[in-house]
Amino acid sequence: MNILKTDEGFAIWVTGLPASGKTSVAEAIEKRLSEWYTIKIVRLESDVLRKVLTPEPAYSQKERDWFYDVMTFLGHMLTSNGISVIFDATGNRKAHRDEARGLISKFIEVYVKCPLHICIERDPKGIYKMAQSGKAATVPGLQEDYEEPISPDIVIESDKISPQAGAEHVIAKMKEMGWV
Repeated sequence: MNILKTDEGFAIWVTGLPASGKTSVAEAIEKRLSEWYTIKIVRLESDVLRKVLTPEPAYSQKERDWFYDVMTFLGHMLTSNGISVIFDATGNRKAHRDEARGLISKFIEVYVKCPLHICIERDPKGIYKMAQSGKAATVPGLQEDYEEPISPDIVIESDKISPQAGAEHVIAKMKEMGWV
């Protein structure tokens, strides 16, 4: 087992459209890190946090801004205390992800890129179906903008490679940066 080379935690923000494969990639990264390194890591999954922070979410832009501010603050607090974080969240606005990058010195942005039509086909939670039937009005990629990362640290094309292969790219980047 290898020891992580830092006392400060790092953060990995896994972003992409709903149903792009973010959670699968985030889980693969977490599993790989746990198998090979002695590390304290928390995965901040937006769906789980929403159940606590916004039990009846409206998904308005104001609520999203507040939610991502809180999520970023939690990530900053954890990394400041030696606990690494994987943000498993759409973060549809570039500003959300940039705020985290500004607060957390050891930060990697991973863009899980997937064509919208494939996300719609996957749709495991029925988000796009709800949007198309009028039951949801603010789905990123359809009714709301998803601001693609301009210069992410890593791009994983989830329609072309597996989550495990994507995780290997992230681990390689972490090694390159001297974090593991």
